Order: sequence, then structure tokens, then C-alpha cells
Amino acid sequence: MESSTLREWLAARGCTFEQHPRGHGAQGLSSVTVHREGRKAVLPLVGSRQRLDPDEARKIVESLGLNPSELPGEQSRV
Repeated sequence: MESSTLREWLAARGCTFEQHPRGHGAQGLSSVTVHREGRKAVLPLVGSRQRLDPDEARKIVESLGLNPSELPGEQSRV
């Protein structure tokens, strides 16, 4: 799954995103904390079209209290 697809899916389920800058004078952002109903997960900041490891995406979704079987394309992998 592409990073942008996961972010859109999470946002549609009420998640908010908090971006964290890189340390030591580096430009850009290094990670994003995703918040939902008192839970949080760290989403690695990668290019919007870069594919995420399916296991990592599943762990993020589960830690936010969401059902990973509802992820786009997940039905075809069951």
C-alpha cells in the first residue's frame, strides 16, 4: 500500500496527524504521529507514492484500534 493511501484511509476514520521536524538542523520532516481516540502510532515519513511494508501498516492500524482487514486491498490477501 502506498503511504498516501494509508494516510487518506486513516484520515477518513478520524485520525489526525502531527508532523515532527528532523533534528540537528536537517531540513524536512522525519516522522508523523497519528492520533485517534487517545491512541497514537508513529508513521514513518516516506514519499507519498512509496510503498509501506504491509506488516508495518497493519501494526499502525491495530495500534490505533482500527480493523486491519478493512485496509484497501486487504480482502484480496485473506
